[in-house]
Amino acid sequence: MLFNIVTNIIITSIILISLNSCKDSVTNNDESKSPVIPSRVGNSPYPVSQTPDKLFVVEDVNFSSSQRIAIETLQGILAQTKPQIYRVATEGYLMWLNDLRDNYNVTVDNSFVSDFTGLLSKFKDQISGYILSSSEAPALHIAISLAGIKKAIVILPEDEAIVKSLDIPLVADTRDKDMNWLIDNYDFNTNILCYQKVEKATHLGDYAAFGKLLFFFDDINSDLTTRIFSMMQPNSALLGWGDDEFKLVEKASENSIFVNPGDWALNLSTLSNFEKETKQLKHNNTPEIIDSVHTVCFLVTDGDNIIWLLNDFATNPNWFGSPNRSKVKIGWTMSPSMSELAPTVLNYFYDHADQSDEGRDYFVASSSGQGYMYPDLYGSLNSYTSQLNEYMKKSDLNILNIIGNSMDDEYLLPYMNQSNIDAIFYYYFSDYAGGKGEIKWINGKPVITGRYKLWEGFETPASIATKLNNLSTDIHSVNGYSLIPVHIWSMGVDQILECSELLDDDIRVVTPDEFVSLIKQNVQH
Repeated sequence: MLFNIVTNIIITSIILISLNSCKDSVTNNDESKSPVIPSRVGNSPYPVSQTPDKLFVVEDVNFSSSQRIAIETLQGILAQTKPQIYRVATEGYLMWLNDLRDNYNVTVDNSFVSDFTGLLSKFKDQISGYILSSSEAPALHIAISLAGIKKAIVILPEDEAIVKSLDIPLVADTRDKDMNWLIDNYDFNTNILCYQKVEKATHLGDYAAFGKLLFFFDDINSDLTTRIFSMMQPNSALLGWGDDEFKLVEKASENSIFVNPGDWALNLSTLSNFEKETKQLKHNNTPEIIDSVHTVCFLVTDGDNIIWLLNDFATNPNWFGSPNRSKVKIGWTMSPSMSELAPTVLNYFYDHADQSDEGRDYFVASSSGQGYMYPDLYGSLNSYTSQLNEYMKKSDLNILNIIGNSMDDEYLLPYMNQSNIDAIFYYYFSDYAGGKGEIKWINGKPVITGRYKLWEGFETPASIATKLNNLSTDIHSVNGYSLIPVHIWSMGVDQILECSELLDDDIRVVTPDEFVSLIKQNVQH
C-alpha cells in the first residue's frame, strides 16, 4: 500500500472552499439534555468524551501552519469535555461537516472561519495557557504531547504576541527539552499513540491533545521508538505513518500494536465522538447458483487508510465517487475501527453503497482487523481477535482481509474462532496474488487467496481478462473462483469496469458476500 500518493493528493488539495452551503444553522438543542457519550467496544483504545451539538468552523487556507497547530491543540483540549471546533481543508471534510449539520442535529457556526485571535479569545478561559515551541523536532513533538496533559495550546514564536495580547499565560517552553525528559516526567495514554513526522504536525495534533497521547517520530528501530513501543499496552493503536511500510508494521506487530494509517487526518477528536449504528444495506448470502461459470470477485485495497477515507475516497471519480459504480460489482475494504473513529462517515459509505441490478458495493474488513498488523508477528493475537469480533459486529462486517507473511493455521485459527468472521481474504505482503487462488478451510470457513492482482506494472484490465477467460468454469473446483486484489493507487472503478466488460459470457462477477457464499455452497471441503 503506497500512501505517498495520498500524501501528495492532500498537500496539493488544500484549496479555498466556500462555506456558503454551510452557513449558520439553527437547531433546537436542549441545553438541559444529558450528555451523550458514544459507546466503545471492550478495551477499545480510542478515547471518548461527549457528542457535540455545535461546532465552530475554521477554514485551513485562512491560517498559517503555526496557527493551525495552535488551533488543532485547542480543538483537542476542548474535545476532552465536548468537541467544539471543526477544520475544513478539503472537499471531503466539508462533506462530513454538512452531513453532521444535516443529519446529526449539529449547529454550524462560521464566526471564526478566518479569525485566529477571535477564536483564541472565545475559548481562552477553557485552557490553562500556552506552551512555547519551535517548529522543529523534538520541541514540537514534546509541545503537542503536553498540550492535552497541561490543557495548554501550542504556540510558535511568530504567534506569541497574539496570545500575550489576550493575557494567555505561558505554562511551558519545550525548546530545550528532549523526548526522554518528556517520558521520564509525564504519564501518557498507553493504549494509543501518534507516530508523526514533525513536518506533518498540523495533522493529528487534535487527537493527540484530546487523548493525551504521545506524539513523536524517530527511526523505527531507534532506542527511543523501542522504548516507547515497549511502554504500550497489548492491542494498542498507532495513528500515523512511517518511512517504510513493512518495517513500521513489523515493529508495531512485534509489540502487539496495530497501525491506523492517519498521518494527514484532521478532526478525529470531533468525528470520533458521535454515536451511529452502522449497517450495510444488504448481505446477499443466498446468491443464485449458476453452473458452468468462472466466478470473479474484485476487491479494492487500502480501506485501512483512515486519511483516504476521510479525504477524497467519497468524492474522487476514480473511487467511491465514480459514476460507474452502478455498472459493476465491487468489493471495498473498510476499517472496522471507523465505527469508533468516524462512525458518521462510515454510515455515509454504507448508505450510499450501490444496489442496482448491474452494480453493487459490498464492504469487507480491511487488513488485518482493527488496524494493519501481521498476525504471524503479533504476540497478543488471541485477545486481538476476540476484540475484533466485537468490531466486526459493530461495523456490520463479516469477511476479513488479512495481509501477512504466513498462512499457517496457528495465525489464522484465532480469527476463524470468532463468530462474526465468516471468511478471510488473504494476501501475502510480498505479493497480494502470491497465493495463486488457493483456498484452505479452517473451522469450516474458507481462507481465500488472491489469484491475480489488478496493479499497474503487473497486470492491466486486458491482461487479467484474458487470463480469467481461460480459467476453469467448474463451480465445484477451487479453480473456478478468482479473487482479484485491485491496487487502488494505480487502478480504480473504471479499470474494474473495463476488465469486466472484456470477460466472456461464462465469467460471472460477484460481490464478496456472494463470492464467499458460492464457494461455501459449491466447493467441497
